Amino acid sequence: MSGNLPGGRIEAALQLSGGAQNRAVLESWQRCEQRFGLAHDTLRRPEVIPESQTRRLRDRNGRLYHHAHDLVRTLYRKIDASGYAVFLTDNSGVILDSVAAQSLLPSFRTNGLLPGAVWSEEREGTNGIGTCIVEGRPITIHKDEHFLAQHSVLTCTAAPVFDPDGKVCSVLDVSAVREDIKRPDCLRVRGMVADYAEALERILFFDERAGDVILHLHPEARHVGSTRDAMISIASDGTISGATSTARRILAACDHSTDIADMFEMDVENLIAKLANPDAQGVSATPLNIAGGGVLFGSVTIPQRMRRRYVGGSTPVARKAQALPARRTADIPDQDAALRRIFEIGTRLHARDINVLMSGETGSGKEYLARHIHEATLGKSKAFVAINCAALPEGLIENELFGHAGGAFTGAARDGFGGRIREANGGTLFLDEIGDMPLAAQGRLLRVLESRTVEPLGSTKSVPVDFRLICASNVDLNRAVVEGKFREDLLYRIKGARLAVPPLRERSDLVDLIGRLLAVLSDEYVACSDDALALLTRHRWPGNVRELINVLQYAAVFAEGGVIECHHLPDDFYAVLNDETSSPCQTIARAEADALRQLLEEQQWHISNTAKALGIGRNTLYRRMARLGIERR
Repeated sequence: MSGNLPGGRIEAALQLSGGAQNRAVLESWQRCEQRFGLAHDTLRRPEVIPESQTRRLRDRNGRLYHHAHDLVRTLYRKIDASGYAVFLTDNSGVILDSVAAQSLLPSFRTNGLLPGAVWSEEREGTNGIGTCIVEGRPITIHKDEHFLAQHSVLTCTAAPVFDPDGKVCSVLDVSAVREDIKRPDCLRVRGMVADYAEALERILFFDERAGDVILHLHPEARHVGSTRDAMISIASDGTISGATSTARRILAACDHSTDIADMFEMDVENLIAKLANPDAQGVSATPLNIAGGGVLFGSVTIPQRMRRRYVGGSTPVARKAQALPARRTADIPDQDAALRRIFEIGTRLHARDINVLMSGETGSGKEYLARHIHEATLGKSKAFVAINCAALPEGLIENELFGHAGGAFTGAARDGFGGRIREANGGTLFLDEIGDMPLAAQGRLLRVLESRTVEPLGSTKSVPVDFRLICASNVDLNRAVVEGKFREDLLYRIKGARLAVPPLRERSDLVDLIGRLLAVLSDEYVACSDDALALLTRHRWPGNVRELINVLQYAAVFAEGGVIECHHLPDDFYAVLNDETSSPCQTIARAEADALRQLLEEQQWHISNTAKALGIGRNTLYRRMARLGIERR
């Protein structure tokens, strides 16, 4: 490196955490100076491409942008307290997406970290995003390690995302503009960013290689199907069509083989058949001998169109149900456009036996929608079996789902128990809160979905089953996969399509919903006064529809003359309102109090005249004054 570096900057750049990091920064500085002709004291405005061009880049990277959206925000929630922001780029270093605290946006924008900004090494010198693309591994560029002095206020930690061909297709970056960050502080962040980048890589791998057989490998059987396993996709001609980063290390050890037969002691057909139909019933991984010595455990994910070819053997497999047309006369009474769209999409998918995964807050109506989708597709005569995975004790969930043979364990039914999955045969199985299902049960469920058979506990006989699957979760399953709480292969088996159910506070048909619920909840006609309706429609409803039903049930009991007034609402409902500082509810209550006080003064506090002006009775006026804290003069 040439000797015209400003005093002290090269020394600062060498105070690094290891030889590889040291080499990466030094080589990057050499590229910046010798290849790109950059100078350390260069002051330049960030290059930001037009918004229209950024949108085109997002469209061009549609799969990446779609799958990364929730994951980027999940990562941000984990590091937000540390003053960091999260950025997603394409393979050339252009920022496609970003999440940052509103208060920190000006400082990030001032330093060129915003959507559309170009952060290649050639443009901005040594930096987290650009140098990560060149290095192809997680890296931290801390303050003075940036080649351009103007970036020395930044600390940037980035990790690459690889496509199935092993090329960098994106970078996940976490950056901060803080003086107090030390290099050791970045170690935890770098591990976290690397984990999320790998999770995104695996999501993209499953999506882009959905038509191929996917081989899962790991030295330990318990990690097969988790985020730790290696994945290799196998094309229809038997050649390797793609691999994850972990799998490429296995391929490198096998002289970068592109032929499965060169890696294992059997051809592709026999390998897939063995993994699809293991000798030991119910196991999730099968031992495989590697050519040249060693053993790996493996499992396989087979596309639906190829499953008949490989799955079955001597094991009976239920015949897949024929796709049905959605019943066009079926409908839901809800008027919210987003909810109706989910129902329409879900019905079309369910009719074609495509698994549906619903996400949404607790109480937002996921089971309600699932039941209506089932009835619109299969009809009320077919079984709809709903299971709340969070409500079953861990020791009982497998028995509840898969059943048991007679005398399988102490306390088992003498004649056995068929299990809820067999109850759903010919109909729909709805698994609510599936994110709370224990890992052991997840492995057995995956086997059921793959083989279309269920094996009761304590039995060696597999029973064919045919059902359609809808799952729901109020937790981020992608995050659960990253944290090792949910099997990744199961996630991509159940997520044929993901539908996000809106919370009650975002629905446009709340007034209509309140009217429909009151008609069901009460034997007599009950309606809400305008005042009560105003409070109900301004409430945030953290418990969603479930909370609304509880409030209306309570209020309907005390409604006088069939009209729910504000004082009929539960006390804890008002407690929540009082806790919401400067909430819309409080604002409207204050405005209501001011307007009523003004009217009373205009009527010289004559109660009868004021009530007549409002079109209400005297008693109603007294109650309203008491609720608003207005005392008679």
